[in-house]
Amino acid sequence: MTQNEFILCSTCKLCINLRIQMGNFPVDFALNCPECETEITGRVGFEPFDITLTNAQILDKDVPDYDKLTDFPIWCLEISAEFPTRKLYLRESPFDRLAPFMAHMARMSKKDDLTNIKKFQNTSIFADFIRDKKLDNFKRLYNLYWNRQDKYLYPELNRLLSDYKGLTIITDVKNSSDAAMALHQLFLTTSGINFILGENTLSEYTELSNHIYKSEQHREELLKYSNYIASNFDMIEKTAFDKITVFAKIYPILVPVVTLMNVGNYENLNQDEYGISTANYKELNEFYASSYEWILDNINLVIALNNIFERDSYNECYNGKKYIDDLEQITNKFQKINQNNPEQSYLNISEQFSKPVSSLNNKIRNAIQHYSSHVNVDNQEIIFEDKYGGRVRIEKYSIVDFAKLCIINFSLIFYILEIVYTLRKLKLITDGVTPTIYWTKNEEISKVMSSNEVGSNRERKLKNRIKKKRKKK
Repeated sequence: MTQNEFILCSTCKLCINLRIQMGNFPVDFALNCPECETEITGRVGFEPFDITLTNAQILDKDVPDYDKLTDFPIWCLEISAEFPTRKLYLRESPFDRLAPFMAHMARMSKKDDLTNIKKFQNTSIFADFIRDKKLDNFKRLYNLYWNRQDKYLYPELNRLLSDYKGLTIITDVKNSSDAAMALHQLFLTTSGINFILGENTLSEYTELSNHIYKSEQHREELLKYSNYIASNFDMIEKTAFDKITVFAKIYPILVPVVTLMNVGNYENLNQDEYGISTANYKELNEFYASSYEWILDNINLVIALNNIFERDSYNECYNGKKYIDDLEQITNKFQKINQNNPEQSYLNISEQFSKPVSSLNNKIRNAIQHYSSHVNVDNQEIIFEDKYGGRVRIEKYSIVDFAKLCIINFSLIFYILEIVYTLRKLKLITDGVTPTIYWTKNEEISKVMSSNEVGSNRERKLKNRIKKKRKKK
């Protein structure tokens, strides 16, 4: 459903049509008046419906020349929080273009309609998670974990586990291993973040995590590295949550791009005609810059894993230098992923733990670092100026493509968090803090193997599996 509103520019009184796709999230918008180039900004809210404007006013339907002012052709700006919208255009009639929702449906594959609609609906899970203050609650629970406030944390986690039965293998929190697993698994499964990261992305991270956890060949070196950086685990997670909180604030802007990426028709969007609102591009800039810095600060974890699995020592880097004496002493963190001279880089993109970070975009690093950028509101294009060595290099990105880069950075934050979680769990278990679920398994195995009676079919199968494993040893 769409609603048409008409506004008058405060400077030249040009009438502009706002074609609003009704939705769930408030949406900010910006445009330059086609007549006098006055920048007009505003926000559309829903439940209740409301429009706030700067440098323009809503056209009163009672004005004598209302019909003349709103007659076609008329300049039109489409507005939607959930779907890509047509850029400012001259609208010839009420029926000349599909509304944002219908245009989005037309881009989707007909044979996958139901699946794609479900994927679109899934994008709202994280928005609801934010709106219902559940993100704030998980941050509070993590703070209890970081501050070792077990007497408050464990009862709350047990209540959550009761509310979300079956979402995690943990059923009772009795120690810090249980708490770490419950927090991590509940956060990922209830937040809807997996629908933002993209199909199979989280499972790819989990697969790499399992590869770390199950590696017997590299266990000693992994433990050595875990012990070396264990004091940083809490701070890495704390600063990651700061980035997640910032991302939550800009998420409504990103929903159309998340939807496009999820249904696999991102490349089908005609970006000459369609885009998303540029009103919050500064917030996108800030998130991209701060998340990029955070990733570079913590990419040492990825480098260390490559060192361990490729060179059998976390201290032996791809470029022949040392993790402790060289990488940790580096003054220019961009040299860690030196794309101009790959042989000097500490991160080798072809090594097994590098794949998720291979998408890190280095082209606009200096422009982002120095915040040298501006936006073309009507073309929905961000222009970055990289001023270095007396030269100026210009990089241009559509707001849609830049939003995608922000989503990629968000995904990489969770990749690094998955590594921290795995190394933390490995260290806790090695230190003797075994998850309760393992107690239950060990007790069950002892009971089954010591019994001479023929038990249930499940017990017989378990007994046979254990016997086979013991024979192999």
